[in-house]
Amino acid sequence: MPVREALTDVLRSPSSDDLWRLRAELLQAGVSGDCGAWRVIDEFQRFLDRLSTGTTSRDYSDLASKLDISAVGGVILEQILESDEAQDLAMRLFTGLISEGLMVLATRQHVKAWEGELAAVYRGAAWYLYQELWRWAEARKPELPARQRRLLLDQLLAPVHSDETGGFAKAILLGLLFQLLLLSYLSEELEP
Repeated sequence: MPVREALTDVLRSPSSDDLWRLRAELLQAGVSGDCGAWRVIDEFQRFLDRLSTGTTSRDYSDLASKLDISAVGGVILEQILESDEAQDLAMRLFTGLISEGLMVLATRQHVKAWEGELAAVYRGAAWYLYQELWRWAEARKPELPARQRRLLLDQLLAPVHSDETGGFAKAILLGLLFQLLLLSYLSEELEP
């Protein structure tokens, strides 16, 4: 069945392309517009797209920063080769290192800015998932007191709000939660 294959791809290694295919298969299969999977697919795709864009931009900024750092060595070599006098050499090295050092600091700030952008992606996904998981848990365990449900969800999503959790771990946790919801909603809808 094409829906099951598309869902397997999303669960194995999710990407925007895989979600596109799954969405098309679900539409073709006539999955109800009321199914919670539609909300999850939309938000999961948005999360993956923003994550991909942010990590790519951060990686390019990081590479540019590392290239700037390596350029400092080139400036030093150039100054050594062009100068005969020690005092002239010292002055040229000093001005070259200050100039290159400022460029390095500037590009490192770009990397930090992208980390902030990715943190916003994680917070946005967690914002959505909190409410969606609340609905999901409420439907499956209506007898669970709201206070207890809140405590469980707060604990589940705490790593996303922690400065001690790395970005990769946050992305994995959020991706797994999207997959859990998607699988749960679709397993109800696609029961034989």
